Amino acid sequence: MRKRNRYSMTAYRMMTGQMRFRRRVDIPMWHLKHVEKCANILEEYAQQIRNVSASNTLRSSEKTMHCQMLIQQMNSDFQRMTPLDPRERGAEQLEYVNGMGLINRNGFDKLLARDDMDD
Repeated sequence: MRKRNRYSMTAYRMMTGQMRFRRRVDIPMWHLKHVEKCANILEEYAQQIRNVSASNTLRSSEKTMHCQMLIQQMNSDFQRMTPLDPRERGAEQLEYVNGMGLINRNGFDKLLARDDMDD
């Protein structure tokens, strides 16, 4: 009789690409308004993740998939958070500044032109 390998549902979903080992969140934090908005979003999703963890109706693989989905939603909420990043993605304006080296100047002129960025 041949021994049959059984995979857990979590391992099966990772092997088939339905789940990942880890999820990352990109949080913009360059304006004072971002601090309070970030705290609110993190509190909201932390409570939702706690509720999923305490659920008795979901299996462990379903809980982890649901939490990964919540993290993806949180990431999209952070991307829509205003004020938006003035830089274009992938565009660099590299400039050599004596004493500072090679720096990226893309979008910083727009930031310096904002009235609410005066410190």
